[in-house]
Amino acid sequence: MGDDTATSPQTGGVSNPGGVSNPGGVSHSHFGSTEDSLSSRPTFSIRFRIIVAFLLAFLLTLGVTVTSVVFVVRIDDRQDFLEKARNFSQEIQAARRYEKNYFLYGARSELYEARNNIQAASHILHGELREMKSALRPSDFSDLSKSLKRYHELLGTLSKRAVISGGDTAKRDPDLEEQLRRSGHRILLGASKLERKERAALRSTAHTFTLVAVFSLLLTFIVMAWLATELTRQILRPLSRAVGYTQRIAEGDFSLIQPRRKFQDEFSTLAVAINRMILELGNKQDQLVQSRKMAAIGTLTSGIAHELNNPLNNISITAEALVEGIEDYSPDQVKKMLRDIFIEVTRASATVRTLLDFARVERAALEPLDVKELVDASLALVRNELSLSGIRVETALKAPIPPLRGNLRSLQQVFLNLFLNAIQAMDREGTLSVRAEEGKDGTVHLEVSDTGCGIPAENLSKVFDPFFTTKEEGQGTGLGLSVSYSIVQKMGGVIYAESEPGEGTTFHVVLPQANDGGEREDGAAK
Repeated sequence: MGDDTATSPQTGGVSNPGGVSNPGGVSHSHFGSTEDSLSSRPTFSIRFRIIVAFLLAFLLTLGVTVTSVVFVVRIDDRQDFLEKARNFSQEIQAARRYEKNYFLYGARSELYEARNNIQAASHILHGELREMKSALRPSDFSDLSKSLKRYHELLGTLSKRAVISGGDTAKRDPDLEEQLRRSGHRILLGASKLERKERAALRSTAHTFTLVAVFSLLLTFIVMAWLATELTRQILRPLSRAVGYTQRIAEGDFSLIQPRRKFQDEFSTLAVAINRMILELGNKQDQLVQSRKMAAIGTLTSGIAHELNNPLNNISITAEALVEGIEDYSPDQVKKMLRDIFIEVTRASATVRTLLDFARVERAALEPLDVKELVDASLALVRNELSLSGIRVETALKAPIPPLRGNLRSLQQVFLNLFLNAIQAMDREGTLSVRAEEGKDGTVHLEVSDTGCGIPAENLSKVFDPFFTTKEEGQGTGLGLSVSYSIVQKMGGVIYAESEPGEGTTFHVVLPQANDGGEREDGAAK
């Protein structure tokens, strides 16, 4: 449903504030083919989509976590190496201090301490060979390693000369001292450079980690927002469509839900269930319409009896006269009397045929209908009721009126309900007016007016509600106008009422013209 399904095409119609149209009842074959098309598609359930969504969220979270762990480990390694680089620099600085102390005070022990510091620095340098090489350029590392080795050798040479001289006051060698100072200076510069580079690398790693963290947070927010929006769309939109379908069913639209997408989910099962409900509701409504026909025929009983009694009485009198004294009549008189009997039989037969045609159960196929024939056929059903009630009939059909698109028996029932309501509203005497003209936007506009008691304003909006009636108990079911409303809706039309208490009531029926009944894809009335 939702993006997955859509209602079947509808007939064209007119502006309808009360609902949408339906081209007629739903056949079992149509329902079966629709159910097969809904159920035979590959399954792509909402549960599976939710699992995939949470799996994507988990993978994203896992990726962010792994990235964070990698950066934390890198920062920790950088921190450890920075500490070693700082120790390396401190060992060089300590060796330089001992070197200076030796030159100032001549203590041979200072040379030994300096050599120990250089050995420790050399151990650090070669113990972290891979990190040192990655922190420095190959040429810088080579220079630092050679300078450290040279400095250690110079300290050893200076220490041997101090031992040979036999005391701490050995004769100083300015050239050797200058070489030692330069070598020590190069080592100190290399150590400082190493420490600076490692500090910069640590800051760069921390900055990169910050950017990655912000980007990961933003990406997580975007992905979560997208997942939430998508899940909401996948669940709430079909739900809103389901609500829309139930509302349309409540308004009389019994068109089946058709598949549009290539897969099915849980809402497809709901669509099948709704289609089953539509089929059952359509069947029940057909039964209701038929029962209402029978109720209308029951209402016409007195008129039917009167209409059949007159020809039967005439037939009886003429036949009795012939039986008792046929020899008293000339052949021409007998022929005339037989012709009168035939006319009366034809008249009674027409009355019965009209009732049988009206009560017949048939599929409500839509076809072009002549407006005058529709009005005359509907008035024929209540001719005797009108006569017995002393009600005059006025018809005003403004030619030319194009044929409308509908079903004769169904529209007869609509106008029969309107005529009977008008007769009951006027009780005795009054005028029943039937008007018809070409409407706007490819429609035919019919009006049924009476001069009865009218409808109070508080009841006017309820007259088409099922089981609403203002008649005394036992005199009405409150279904006549409700069934009429449903029939007109099915044909893509509109029916509404206007009334003023004490001045009568006018019912408006607006139906599409026969040449304006094309199907459309939007599933709603034009």
